[in-house]
Amino acid sequence: MTSISKLSILIGSLLTVLGVVLYFSTDMASVTALIPSFIGVPILVCGILAKDEKNRKVVAHIALTLALLGALAGYGRGLPKLFGGDSGVAILGMLAMSVICTVYVIACVRSFIAARKA
Repeated sequence: MTSISKLSILIGSLLTVLGVVLYFSTDMASVTALIPSFIGVPILVCGILAKDEKNRKVVAHIALTLALLGALAGYGRGLPKLFGGDSGVAILGMLAMSVICTVYVIACVRSFIAARKA
């Protein structure tokens, strides 16, 4: 198993758990608390599919795109609310999703650059 597939499985699992925790910590008030899970599950699946050498490049790029969208969405929705004075669990969850996705995006880009050089 390659490092990108291991990382994808880890990040996908973290995001999935984050979404479930947010959902239950907000008393199941809104399905939008599951947004990290909606991003995490496909990244997790991409990580599993990346174990196969012939699928690795395509699914790694799909996972990277999902993580980039997750990071941008979380920052775009979370930061304005945080600076506006809100600091609820949902806002902090969005920002946590953004940070996790950003770390993943950076790791993927570094991995892609290293693979290109090799």
